[in-house]
Amino acid sequence: MVKVSRSRQYNSAQYEHGNIFSLILHINTFSRIFHDHVTREMAIYAFKSIRDLIFMGIELLTENTMIQVISSLEHNRIPLRDIAEEYLSDRNRIFIDFASIGENTYQVNTNSVLFLWIFYCFLHGPRGLKVLQKGVRCLTIARTLRVITFSITVLPNPNPKCNFTGPIDPFNLSPGGACNDLLYSGHVIVYTISALAVTILCASYPSRIFRLSIRLFIWIQVIQRIIRAIVGLHHYSVDMFLGLCVTLLIWHANVLYYDLPCLPNPLYPHMKQLFAPFDNDNAFDRYVDLCNLIYKRFKRQPLKTLTSLITNEPIPLSPKVRMKQI
Repeated sequence: MVKVSRSRQYNSAQYEHGNIFSLILHINTFSRIFHDHVTREMAIYAFKSIRDLIFMGIELLTENTMIQVISSLEHNRIPLRDIAEEYLSDRNRIFIDFASIGENTYQVNTNSVLFLWIFYCFLHGPRGLKVLQKGVRCLTIARTLRVITFSITVLPNPNPKCNFTGPIDPFNLSPGGACNDLLYSGHVIVYTISALAVTILCASYPSRIFRLSIRLFIWIQVIQRIIRAIVGLHHYSVDMFLGLCVTLLIWHANVLYYDLPCLPNPLYPHMKQLFAPFDNDNAFDRYVDLCNLIYKRFKRQPLKTLTSLITNEPIPLSPKVRMKQI
């Protein structure tokens, strides 16, 4: 019996010993891959970006919980008088008609607006990523303040039929019947940040008329959505107005820049080590140069560039166009 017990102990120890060496081997392999592909500057940028995303995730879960908690409280359900809503709905039909333009054709929901905002920023490279990082910070701060304001003063919903029945679930991102997360609007925060991103990033477009058109279009979209939220009794007019003002003020606040993640400059060497650390024949350089050339031509002549790509016409690579300075 003693021999069997010692044998089992030896086998158990040998098994655990193997597991430890296996873990060390995996860690060593991962560290080598990390060292070969990620520079120190890129690692710092990634860690700071993940940190900001974690803060935003915590805020959104906290906000979602408080929305349901406040909506479940007993309160006076008689709506407040909204003078702007009365004017827009009863005295001048032209505003409702204006807000309905394109509602069922080219306009998208708030979740799609978030996706388009992220995608649009990514299209503009390092400058777009910087605007995106700032937008994430602005979104987190603005919505944190929103949780405080609607939690300390409960407003009756503009729609008297609104009724939240629960149960409270922090991970339910679309709680049915949530009523009292009013002052101020979270939707207008998303609209304003998206419009600011487009306004800033389109400044690099060569055509002045195109820059003016896209800015005018995006801010008209914001105004339309504000009017629709008011006349649809989703928010009071003060909710939309304050949401717009607070977001614009936070966007220019110094706190937004504190320890903000910054991409390495120049970016190209770090990107090459990440995606092509063993590019001995410079194939990655040639591919990136070609993409940059296509992008520059598209900014100058979008239709001609698209036609060339569709018809597979060769695009000569100019030696003056290089990504290595980016």
